[in-house]
Amino acid sequence: MKHLNKTSLIISFSFLLLSTNVLSFDGAAGPQTILPAPGYGELDFEAPSAGSYKLPVLGYAKNAKVIDTNNETVSYHEMFRGRYTLLNFMYTRCDDLNGCPLTHVVFSRIKELAKQDPTVAQNLQMLSMSFDPTYDTPEHLKKLESGLHDQHMDMDHSSGHEGHDMQHGDHQMHHEPETDTVDWKYLTTHSEEELFPILDDYGQSVIPKSDDASDDDGNFSHILRVFLIDPDLKIRNIYSVSFLHPDIIINDLKTLMMEYGVDESNAENQHLQNIRIGAGDSKAGYESKNYITNSLSIQNRQGKETDLLKFVENPPLGLPEVPVPADNPLTEAKIKLGKKLFFDRRLSLNNTISCAICHVPEQGFTNHEILTAVGFEGRSVKRNAPTIYNTAYFKKLFHDGRETSLEHQAWQPMLARNEMANPSFGVVIEKLRNLEDYVGLFEAAFDGQQASFETIPKAIASYERTLNSANSPFDRWYYGKEKDAMPPSAIRGFDLFAGKAQCIACHSVTEKHALFTDNSLHNTGIGWERAMKKDPETQRVQVAPGRYLDVKNDIIKSVGSKKEGDLGHYEVTQDPADRWKYRTPSLRNVALTAPYMHDGSMPNLESVVEFYNNGGIENETQSPLINPLNLTKNEMDDLVEFLKALNGDNVTEIISDSFATPIGDHSNN
Repeated sequence: MKHLNKTSLIISFSFLLLSTNVLSFDGAAGPQTILPAPGYGELDFEAPSAGSYKLPVLGYAKNAKVIDTNNETVSYHEMFRGRYTLLNFMYTRCDDLNGCPLTHVVFSRIKELAKQDPTVAQNLQMLSMSFDPTYDTPEHLKKLESGLHDQHMDMDHSSGHEGHDMQHGDHQMHHEPETDTVDWKYLTTHSEEELFPILDDYGQSVIPKSDDASDDDGNFSHILRVFLIDPDLKIRNIYSVSFLHPDIIINDLKTLMMEYGVDESNAENQHLQNIRIGAGDSKAGYESKNYITNSLSIQNRQGKETDLLKFVENPPLGLPEVPVPADNPLTEAKIKLGKKLFFDRRLSLNNTISCAICHVPEQGFTNHEILTAVGFEGRSVKRNAPTIYNTAYFKKLFHDGRETSLEHQAWQPMLARNEMANPSFGVVIEKLRNLEDYVGLFEAAFDGQQASFETIPKAIASYERTLNSANSPFDRWYYGKEKDAMPPSAIRGFDLFAGKAQCIACHSVTEKHALFTDNSLHNTGIGWERAMKKDPETQRVQVAPGRYLDVKNDIIKSVGSKKEGDLGHYEVTQDPADRWKYRTPSLRNVALTAPYMHDGSMPNLESVVEFYNNGGIENETQSPLINPLNLTKNEMDDLVEFLKALNGDNVTEIISDSFATPIGDHSNN
């Protein structure tokens, strides 16, 4: 790395001078000068070239609510998602040569390098999180942040401490924000009470150097760590003093971008870089009055077709052979036709609702934004939209287990009055036979047969049968024997999953593969409570960011339809023993398929784990497999980390393929 900007040179020089005054003692040898870390200069070896190695998943970045330099509340996950992030923990009064000043120098050098590499500049962000909220106020950090565009940096001693404060001098040169460089922000919290849980989540042990509360010298003892976080919130590297170097970080970043298809030399996969996994109109942080929208335009849904048949012929690691019925063998023509039908809004009575309206690809083929699906003319569906990842392996379909094949399942949403609302099979068949863009497609896929009662669901089932996703960090660790594929917390979580937590009793794992479902039905108590619980007089309703109203239930009922009763599998068998039994879902890609339970009543994995830790909700037909688990807070956190390690590695590819599919334009038909 031969080119440093003036800012980096001045900072580096200042800290090199500082190093001559920082001494360590080892008795016989006498005082020794502490040498600056490699990040201050050139590497004495050549960093591995980008793309010549893979970065393992070390864990998942925890969420946190912090404040930025405008004193506005922001969410870690909203900042991280869709970006490549370098996160470091620091404080501006640090005087440790190889501590916070080192990260500042390395970040400055990366910022300068990005000017020669637009791919890095457009995709990387750097976040410096202070663990000294008392001194590092938003106002103080804003001076530092606003000076990041200066052409010089003075070492300011105005804080009154002997340590070197990283803020700029009084004479600053202000410029318009640069568009060819990395976004670098400073963050803090209102108080130590808000800060400590964040430090715990990221393993940051911070201790004041002075035990005397009255002696506030502004210094802390801490271990330097910088986290590299990918667009899916996965931690891909953690840099210590010895490895915090621009060359290493830039090559790691480029390696990750190649993995995601964001690489100028890999134009074939450029379509993957703009895919956001999750709601396009994200409401994360909506509970805060400082919420800022982070929505994507529908025009950004750019994708590229892929060969979905490969996920059947060679199932991803961790999945068994895909069962394909003898009377509906898979072909490329059937899969493409089924995909076209799945995304076609014209399959509904008024040409507005497709299968994908409820099963949104980028939302895990479910719907993050509502607890239960909404269908024809805004009519509510009484259950949460289940994911269709890996449904080829399910022996029971729908939450109540009323169907046993994808072919049989496909017709029901098309005919349900609150979903696609078609009055009969014939209406759908005749419509498809008269649509110009379907001319010849059924005949080509089904040996000359037209759209019919049999061929329509067979085509849709063929597409759904290809949506198999695995080769997750868990699969690579458990079946692939890659010891570093899962972080230690997730490994501890799996031990709990298979042992103390008893999850494996229903979410099966075998020696050769893992479906994470027993293909059976159980009563957890959720359905019983919903049926038996008396509605409160009022409900708390959020009407705007950070704004809530307590609305009387009578008013809510007057503007909506009456809530349907739901007895689960009893509605299929009429056997009282089956009341409130629902199908065991697979846990693959579970971190992508919120909200949870058949009624969408649990917003996140933490709430699900806590529910089972408490033993569900006791009732007369509750499954005997559900009992209080007595897990500690740390054990529950580890279990969540394991569940997050079940995301398949082909999710983005499947989403991209779906984005390349037309949604059915009825204007010319």
